[in-house]
Parts: sequence; C-alpha cells; structure tokens
Amino acid sequence: MKNIEKIRSRLNRAIASGCSKTTILNISRRLDDLIVQQMKVQNKKA
Repeated sequence: MKNIEKIRSRLNRAIASGCSKTTILNISRRLDDLIVQQMKVQNKKA
C-alpha cells in the first residue's frame, strides 16, 4: 500500500511540475498496475 501512495505522490508532482505527457502516462500506468496487484491480493484473502 505504501508503494501506491509513493507512486500517487510522484504522479501528482509530475502533473504539478508540468512534466511531459509521456512521463505522466508512464507513472499513471505504473500506479494502475500496483492498484490491480493490490486488488488481486485482497480478492485472494476474501
């Protein structure tokens, strides 16, 4: 869960600082991947 927060923070900083769309998209994809992984883990626990 900490990794998701780190990547979300990185994404917010990239957007605020005006990074390129490619950079923002790459960070966003990484965040999506981590969220999906977390959801799969939670589903296995349920």
